[in-house]
Amino acid sequence: MKVTITCRFTFDGIEMDNEADCRFFFMLEKRAGKWGICFYTLLFDKDKMVPVVSDKTFTIPEEEARKYPSGYRYLAWCEAKISQPPKMDLNSHGPERDILYAKCKDWLDGKKVQPNLTGKDVV
Repeated sequence: MKVTITCRFTFDGIEMDNEADCRFFFMLEKRAGKWGICFYTLLFDKDKMVPVVSDKTFTIPEEEARKYPSGYRYLAWCEAKISQPPKMDLNSHGPERDILYAKCKDWLDGKKVQPNLTGKDVV
């Protein structure tokens, strides 16, 4: 399932919306004859900043933004600017995506996995 997560931030009096495009991954199992979700996670595909008022923009220093994972780079930058430390291990494009895909394949192959973002599985 694809979703867009939207958050509004204000910097230097200028309102900007962060739009983060994500995909949800659901791990299902049949237990006692009923299907249910055992675990779900999401993958951040990409994000962007959109000015609320089109002629008022805020420039994000790219050298600062590049410190954060590509799938939610600008959201993480905004969180850091408002003194909310961003999570750095969320599923995103790059190696994290490949780890998540491998865990999904293991799940489909019948292996017991519980993806813990990009960290070690907790079974």
